[in-house]
Amino acid sequence: ADAEAADAAAAAAAAAAYAAAKKRKAELEAELELVSATIADNMEAAGEQEMVVDPWTVEGKIDYDKLIDKFGSKPIDAELLARVEALTVGAGRVQALHPFLRRGTFFSHRDLAAICDAAEKRTPGGPPPFYLYTGRGPSSAAMHLGHLIPFMFTKWLQEAFDVPLVIQMTDDEKFLWKGEYKDGEGDNLDRFRGLTYENAKDIIACGFDKSKTFIFSDLDYVGHMYPNIVRIWKAVTYSQAKGCFGFEGSSNIGQSAFPAIQAAPSFASSFPVPLAGSDTLPCLIPCAIDQDPYFRITRDIAHKLVPSGHALKGKPALIHSKFFPPLEGAKGKMSSSNENSAVFLTDSAEAIKEKITTHAFSGGRMTKAEQEELGADLEVDVSYQWLTFFLDDDEELAQIRDSYGSGKGDFWSTTLVKARLIRLLQEMVQRHQEARAVVTEEEVRSWMEVRNLVV
Repeated sequence: ADAEAADAAAAAAAAAAYAAAKKRKAELEAELELVSATIADNMEAAGEQEMVVDPWTVEGKIDYDKLIDKFGSKPIDAELLARVEALTVGAGRVQALHPFLRRGTFFSHRDLAAICDAAEKRTPGGPPPFYLYTGRGPSSAAMHLGHLIPFMFTKWLQEAFDVPLVIQMTDDEKFLWKGEYKDGEGDNLDRFRGLTYENAKDIIACGFDKSKTFIFSDLDYVGHMYPNIVRIWKAVTYSQAKGCFGFEGSSNIGQSAFPAIQAAPSFASSFPVPLAGSDTLPCLIPCAIDQDPYFRITRDIAHKLVPSGHALKGKPALIHSKFFPPLEGAKGKMSSSNENSAVFLTDSAEAIKEKITTHAFSGGRMTKAEQEELGADLEVDVSYQWLTFFLDDDEELAQIRDSYGSGKGDFWSTTLVKARLIRLLQEMVQRHQEARAVVTEEEVRSWMEVRNLVV
């Protein structure tokens, strides 16, 4: 009897323990659901609030329509694209609009219509209607794919419009922001001068027309631009510069002065030899939209630096690109400081495969069944986003989009899309490495020789 009573008591205790455990499990699940919902809400709210875009910082999920409103630029619409196509494809210099234009990678502008006006007035055998200006801040010996975006597009613009190009290497800027001084050793300014030459090799390997291209180091060429730099310093108050660029008391005086050095190439008079004294020649600047603040303030004071006959009253025109997303996720932009966020132009085929396979953020679903039912989230899938930058074939890109986005067809899975991207990047980087390998120091110096580009 005692044993039976003990068994009954044990069974009752076990039943009570089971009921308590079941109740606690339900409570924990409810708590977990609440925490998950809160985290999701916080992440969504943070995503809406954390977009930061300025010349030094790009963070968060980028809303390009909001950037257009914030910066006061204009979207590139179908009518403007048609004008560009007529002036380039219609002139027989290129076969088609660049994919960056067809797909909206370059999406915003300032006065691109005025550049088209100038190009439409061009006479056979006459001077160029405008010149191109772009640049590179040499902070590392190895450039990554994101650095190629403006140069790939600028090469197309040079060919399509048949115009001269100046490329500024801001070795001075990189020293002002990243330079170091050590007692007994001195500073590392010469390191950035050396990086200029290394990066110039990558730029030359992009295939620009040498007869129409001038690459210059600020450290070497600044004297030619100095009169315009002084005029810009005179025209811009420190309050304006501080409000635009966020300078603080800890900023060195070189940082405060540098924006005028980046602005100076916007004016043809900064290139009396390369542009043959054409002081009224308009300037078009292809750049990522985070660089726009430099040129907004330039446009405000531009009329003070040019003759009255300048078609844009001295204002540089701009055409803005979207950011090239880092591997870990389609927010912000790629960075040289994060090895796993980028594919570098020095990477081997095996390294490219490993980076894409391991680090490229996927918009694919957790299971095959979910993928086949829902398809991938293409907006966040980095492999697909990168294909929109580098895959020239519109039909193949559409096939990948439809297949991966639906979870059906030849590219239904993340693995298949990554494999296509890996093959594309391996071929592209190999071609670039082969082109760069034949660029010597002597060749770089010849591209940096001050010479006439408009003969």
